[in-house]
Amino acid sequence: MMLTKPKISVIIPVYNVEKWLNKCVDSILSQSYENFEVILVNDGSTDKSKDICDQYSKEDKRVKVFHNKNKGLSYSRNFGVKKSNGKYVMFVDSDDFISDINIIDKFINILEKDRSDFIYTSYCRFNDKNEDKITEILPIDINNNHIEGKSGIEILSILIEKNNYHHAAYLKICNRKFLIENNLLFKEGIYHEDAEWSPKLFYYAKRISIYNEPYYMRRMRENSIITTTNESTRCKKICDRLIIADDLIKFFEKENASKVIIDDLVRMYWGDLMITRGLKEKDNIKKCAKVIASTKNVLNKSSIKKYLIGNKLIKYLGAKNFINLLKIVGI
Repeated sequence: MMLTKPKISVIIPVYNVEKWLNKCVDSILSQSYENFEVILVNDGSTDKSKDICDQYSKEDKRVKVFHNKNKGLSYSRNFGVKKSNGKYVMFVDSDDFISDINIIDKFINILEKDRSDFIYTSYCRFNDKNEDKITEILPIDINNNHIEGKSGIEILSILIEKNNYHHAAYLKICNRKFLIENNLLFKEGIYHEDAEWSPKLFYYAKRISIYNEPYYMRRMRENSIITTTNESTRCKKICDRLIIADDLIKFFEKENASKVIIDDLVRMYWGDLMITRGLKEKDNIKKCAKVIASTKNVLNKSSIKKYLIGNKLIKYLGAKNFINLLKIVGI
């Protein structure tokens, strides 16, 4: 029995979410577990989010608020980690919420009992216009008995093979010391920073716990980072993911990681390569083509025929002409 229950820091980056912020923060403050701090990192919001944050800090001493210039999600998360005082760290996106009022208590019990570096968890997804209808639940078809004695890399491979892997930061409840000692902060200046961060989390972890029950309510809304239709933003997201895949493959090849992980990264690269066919503006096509030209050898890391053909076509036609070819034919 724990004499003093450890503190957990709940880090919530905030940017123009006045419509959803109250529900997010309230779902944390209503937790049955009491020894926590909520760190609201306002990333230069231009709506009423700043005022909402300040009101919470006045009403509840567990809420700490920091107002910064707009520097992006990665900076805000890293800032929150550095300002946190908890033994454990939990990330929550400010337009989402937690459905289980006992979840933090459950997580603390698991982390203390298993001495885990982090817990890997699930989520429910819903559309903003209908919170009551769940559109997707991330399956986790393994439990702690299946991963007993396995390394983080082995567990990552199992999750990928079972199609149970998701890179989102909000699915990992981490030991803060583990993050700091391994410099597991988020790469700044890019989109999809979770995709770069999460595999390395598994790589460095010596012990991982699994929590199978969904508790995290993931809101899908129009014009968010995920769903934006702005072509320049989409172009940046594509380029960032292509570079992330290339960098991670180089990282894991040095560590002799399993073929399962490498193949999954190649699939990720190919998927984003296919999205370039939707680009229309010449400058955006040129930007993507430049990244593709410098990272195309990713496709040679797999034995799958279409990837190898794609690599040859890029070399023969050039990356820009390859994108134009995708607009005409399917590969």
